[in-house]
Amino acid sequence: MKAQGHTLSKMIAGILVALTVSVAHAQIGGDVINAKVPFDFVVGTRTFAAGEYSLDSRLPGTMLIRNQEGKAVVAIGAHSVQSSKLQKSTKLVFNAYNGYYFLSQIWIEGRNMGRELPKSPVETEVATKHAPRTQVSLLVADRR
Repeated sequence: MKAQGHTLSKMIAGILVALTVSVAHAQIGGDVINAKVPFDFVVGTRTFAAGEYSLDSRLPGTMLIRNQEGKAVVAIGAHSVQSSKLQKSTKLVFNAYNGYYFLSQIWIEGRNMGRELPKSPVETEVATKHAPRTQVSLLVADRR
C-alpha cells in the first residue's frame, strides 16, 4: 500500500481530484454518497482498498460505509462540522501523510454543515512519523 500510495500522493498531493461521485438524498434526512476512491484509505482502524464505496449518514452521529456489493463494512462515529460558507461541491476530504490516506470529512454541495470523523490512534501515530499532513479532496462530478 505504501509504495502505491506514495506514488499516487506525489501526483495528487495538494490538488483537488475530480471524480465521479453521485449523491442521492436519503428519505430520512441524511445522505448516501457513492464514491470511487482511487487510492487505499483508512477509516478508524480499518484499511480499505481503492474502489467504490457508499457513505451513509442517515443514522445520527454515525457514518456507515458499504462496499460495492452493499455490505456494511464499518460504522464509525461522526460529528457535525460547520463551514462559514456554503459548499460549492460534494466532496470527501482525506488527510494524507506520505502515501497514507485517512478519511476526515464529508461535505455536501449547497450546505455549510458537514460530517467529520475523529482522528484515530492509527492516524495520530502515522502523523507523528510522516508529518506534514496534506489534505486531498475528491470532488463531485455528478449529483442526483
